[in-house]
Amino acid sequence: MKICIFSIVTYWHGMRGGMEIHGKLLSEGLVDRGHEVTIISTRHPEGMEYEERNGIKLVYLKNTIFDSKRHNWKKESVKKLLELDKVSKFDILCCQDPIVSNDLILREGGRNIPIIVIMELNKILLILSELNQTISHRKGLKRLIKEFFSFLYYFFCWEIPHLRKCNAVVAVSNEIASSIKKWYFVDEEKTYTVYNGVEVNFFCPDQSQRKRIRRALAISDQEKVLLFFSFITKQKGLHLLIKALPGILEKNKSTKLLVVGEGNYLAEAKELVKQLGLDSYVVFLGYIPREKTPGYINASEIFILPTLRQEGMPFSLLEAMACGKPVIASKIGGIPSVIDDGVNGLLIPPGNISKLIEKTTFLLNNKDFTDKLADNARKKVIQNFSHEKMVEETINAFELVITRKREQG
Repeated sequence: MKICIFSIVTYWHGMRGGMEIHGKLLSEGLVDRGHEVTIISTRHPEGMEYEERNGIKLVYLKNTIFDSKRHNWKKESVKKLLELDKVSKFDILCCQDPIVSNDLILREGGRNIPIIVIMELNKILLILSELNQTISHRKGLKRLIKEFFSFLYYFFCWEIPHLRKCNAVVAVSNEIASSIKKWYFVDEEKTYTVYNGVEVNFFCPDQSQRKRIRRALAISDQEKVLLFFSFITKQKGLHLLIKALPGILEKNKSTKLLVVGEGNYLAEAKELVKQLGLDSYVVFLGYIPREKTPGYINASEIFILPTLRQEGMPFSLLEAMACGKPVIASKIGGIPSVIDDGVNGLLIPPGNISKLIEKTTFLLNNKDFTDKLADNARKKVIQNFSHEKMVEETINAFELVITRKREQG
C-alpha cells in the first residue's frame, strides 16, 4: 500500500507524547512490512521541509505553524497532498486526529481516496476531565471557560464533520471507541479498536539496567523506588502522589519517588515537595530520552499513574508493564482496557489519595503478590499490546476500508 499520513506534530519534530510515539511506531512498522509511507505535517522548528527517516518520507509545510491546525494547515496540507498524489497515487489517507476532510480534498480537485482517522482521545473526554477537576478542586473556572470555547470550536469545526464523513475511525481503546459512537454518532461498522502497542523486546526486565541507574542515582538496594513517568500537567495527578507520599513513608521509610518528565506543572510540583518537607524523598529527573527510559523503569519497584485525565491508552503505562513492573493507575479512560484490577495491576478511584496510600503500601509490603502482578503485567502486554500486533491490526483495518470503498464504487 501507498499510505499518506497527516499529523499536526510528529516524533521527528522532537515531540515525545503518546500520539507522536504512536505515529513513529506505526510508520516504521508499515515500512518494515513493505508499505510506502509519506507523512505530511506542520512546519519544522529547524525550518527543514523534507527528510527521510528509516524509509519514511517526512514533509513539513513551511507556510504553517508548528503543532497548529489553524493558520493555513487545511489549505497547505491538501495542496501538498494533491501535489504528491499525482506521482504516488496513494491507496489510503490516515489522519492522526480529525485534521483533514475528504470533502475539502474533493473540492480542491483530488481523488476520492479512503480516509481513516486514528483517535487517541477526543475533545469531549478532555472537557469532561477539565470539568471534573474544576469541581473537585473548586478552582480553575477561568481555565475551564477557555477550554470550553476551544472545545466548541474543535468539536463542531473539526471532529463532528470529519468523523461523520471519513471512511473509518480507529480508536486506541474500548472506551474511546464507545465514546466515538455515543458522542459523534459514528456508525459501529466503521469503528475499529486497535490498541496502542510497545516494543516488548526493548521495554523488558533488565537487572543490569536497574543496577546501573540506581548506582548513578545513589539509591541503595534497601530503598524502594516509586516511579512517576509522564508529561507533567496537573491532570496527570503528580500532586496527588506527592500528597500521598507522607502516608506511604509512615510505614515505608526507605522509599523514594522518581519523577521523570517535563511540563507546565513541574515548578508547582517542586514547590509542593518543598512545602511538605519531602526534598530528600523526591528526585526530579526532568526529560529523559525515550531510548533511555527502560533503565529508569527497571530501577523502580512500582509505577504509579494517578491521572485525573480521560486517558486514551497511555504508552508509559504499557512500557512499565512490559518491563515487568507492578502498576497502580486511576480507573479512568482507556486504562481499564489494560489493567485487570488485582490481576496485572491495581486500579484506584481518580483523585482518591487514601486509596493511593493504601494500595502503594500494600504492594511495598507484599512481595509475593507484587511479583505476581508484575509477571502478569508483562504477559498481558506481550499478548495484547505489542508493537507488532498494533501494526498488523492497523494494516487489517486499512485493507478492509480500501476493499469496502472499492465495492461501493
